[in-house]
Amino acid sequence: MKLTLTPPSLPILIGAAICCLIPGAIRAQDLKASLAYLPKISESPDKGAYEDLVKAIGALYTNGTIQISVAPMARSMDDVISGRADFHIPMIRNTVVPADSLPYRCSTTAMGKVVFVIYSNKAKPITLDMLKAAKDQKPFPYQLETGRGLEAYFDFPVTPSNALDQSLKKVDAGRADGFIWAQEEADYTVRTLALKSIHRAFYFAFDDIIVLPKGPKGDQLDAMFTKAIKSLRESGKWQTVYATIHTPYSDWQP
Repeated sequence: MKLTLTPPSLPILIGAAICCLIPGAIRAQDLKASLAYLPKISESPDKGAYEDLVKAIGALYTNGTIQISVAPMARSMDDVISGRADFHIPMIRNTVVPADSLPYRCSTTAMGKVVFVIYSNKAKPITLDMLKAAKDQKPFPYQLETGRGLEAYFDFPVTPSNALDQSLKKVDAGRADGFIWAQEEADYTVRTLALKSIHRAFYFAFDDIIVLPKGPKGDQLDAMFTKAIKSLRESGKWQTVYATIHTPYSDWQP
C-alpha cells in the first residue's frame, strides 16, 4: 500500500514561519508592575504620575499587557525580589554598596533624578556639611530617620520609618533630629500638615531607577525599558509626565 502525504498549504507554512520569527506571536507575556504608595504621586493603580509612565511604556509593549498594583514601599520591593511582581517603581540607585550585593537589579537607564532633602528642626538645623563632618563620629551625634528599605543607602546610621508623616511630626516636635526623604513627597506632607518648625537642606540627587529581578528575565526587562524610555524621551512625552513627579531642588523653608 502506498501512503500519500498531503503537503501543508501555503498559509499554514507562512503562519508557522511568523511564529518562529516573532516570539511574542506564540506566547504573550503579561507583566505585573508594583508601584510604591506615595502621597499625591502614586496612590492607586488607576491614577498617578508613575502610573502614567507605566501606561506610556505599556503602550509600546507588544508582548502583552502591564498590570499595575500599589503597595507600601517595602512590600512592593519584596514582591519583585520574591517573584510576585516583575518590576517595582520607584527606587534610587544605591551609591554606597556594590550593585551586585543587592537582592535585585537596578535598571540601566534612570527615569530621571530625585532630590533627597534633610528635614530637621529649625531650632537645631542639620546641613549636608554637618552630616559629612559627623558621619565617622562615635557615637553618631544625630538621630535620623528615612523610609524603610533605604537604610543601606546612607554611609551613616539611620533608623527605618514606616510613615513619613509620623517621622516629619517627630522632627517638627523635636523628638527626632532629622528625616531624609524625597523632596516632593516630603514637601507635600509638610505643607499638608502645616508643620512650621521644619528646616530643609539639600542632601543628594539620586538616579530614579526601576527595580528588576536578577537573572535573564531582569536582563530582558532592562533592555525593554531602555528602549521604551529612549523612545518616549525622543517624543517628549516622558519629560512632560516626569516633570510632574520630580523637579530640581527647590530652596524654600516652611
